[in-house]
Amino acid sequence: MTTIHTDRLEIFPLSADAIDALLQADDRRLRSLTGAAFPPPLAPPPYMADSLPVVRDRLRSTDRQEEWWNWLIVRQDNREVVGSVAFGGRPDAGGAVLIGYAMYPGREGMGYATEAVRAMVDWAFAQPGVKVVRALAPVWNTPAVHVAEKVGMRPVTSDEDDEIGEVLVYEMART
Repeated sequence: MTTIHTDRLEIFPLSADAIDALLQADDRRLRSLTGAAFPPPLAPPPYMADSLPVVRDRLRSTDRQEEWWNWLIVRQDNREVVGSVAFGGRPDAGGAVLIGYAMYPGREGMGYATEAVRAMVDWAFAQPGVKVVRALAPVWNTPAVHVAEKVGMRPVTSDEDDEIGEVLVYEMART
C-alpha cells in the first residue's frame, strides 16, 4: 500500500474493507484496518457518504484501484483522522484526474486540507499519463476554493449543478 508522509500528516488509500467498516460505523474493525482513530460520531467525512458505497463496490470488482479513490488523512502525532482526499478514478483519455477533499468538523482551518491536497497533486503528477489535476468547488464553499488556490490551481470554467448551484472548475497542469 502506498503511504504519503508530509510534515504533519500520513495519507493512505482506504481499502474496500475499511470503507465497509466506516459505512457500518464499526470503530473496532476500522481502527484495526487503518491504525487510526476517527472522530466521534463515527461517520464518513462530509460530502463523501453517498460515493463511498459505489467506491467500495468498484474496489471489490477491480484490482489495484485503491490509489485512484479515497485516501485517509491522518495526523502523524496522534493517529487522529482529520479528513479524506479522493480522486474520481484513473486518468481520463486526456490525462486528467479529478480530486476532492473534505475535513471532519473541528479539523478545518488548520492547513490539513492544503497540506494533503498538495501532496496528492504531487503524487498524481508522478503517475504515468496524468497531465492535469482538476477540482470542483461550489462558489459558496470558501474553504474548498481557498485550498484549490493555495495548491496552485486556477479556475478554468464554471458549471451549474441543480443541487448545489454554481461550481467552479479548478485546474493545474503538469509542469
